[in-house]
Amino acid sequence: MSGTPSRRVVSALVVDRPGTLNRVAGLLRARSFNIESLTVGTTHEAGHSRMTIVIRGDEAHTSQVLAQLDRLVEVLTVDDLTDTACLELELALVELQPPATPDAEATVSRAMQMAGGELLAVTADAWRLRLAAAPDAVESALATLRGPALRSLVRAGSVAMAASAPTVET
Repeated sequence: MSGTPSRRVVSALVVDRPGTLNRVAGLLRARSFNIESLTVGTTHEAGHSRMTIVIRGDEAHTSQVLAQLDRLVEVLTVDDLTDTACLELELALVELQPPATPDAEATVSRAMQMAGGELLAVTADAWRLRLAAAPDAVESALATLRGPALRSLVRAGSVAMAASAPTVET
């Protein structure tokens, strides 16, 4: 099973300075790693950023990514979060044609419930909503919303952090 490509989530703590993102992306591109998503944001520690990189590959592929990233001077730590307890979220912004029927409106409501959705703006010609949930939940909600009513879609990559304590569902 180690040769079966799967979705892998890698987290890297990096030095926050110009060129770091370019070096990481360049390293992955030069070695033909397929990046599904790559997000970067600052952390609570000044001068550090957290990268969440989602790739498709087998365990050997992921081990190679980890080793290559760990060699970069700008990378402080790198971890494979795939098989560990972690919190992972994805953001999607969606614009829809306003639902024409109560059934269509109920479908939009179900999709929003699936993926932590919130209606952000309602106008006579468009509904804009935010989905923020685990990637599978966002994908399920988007599958429900796809069709002629879907006008525009913007997805941000995953962000993930290792769980430091057991996760509590709310």
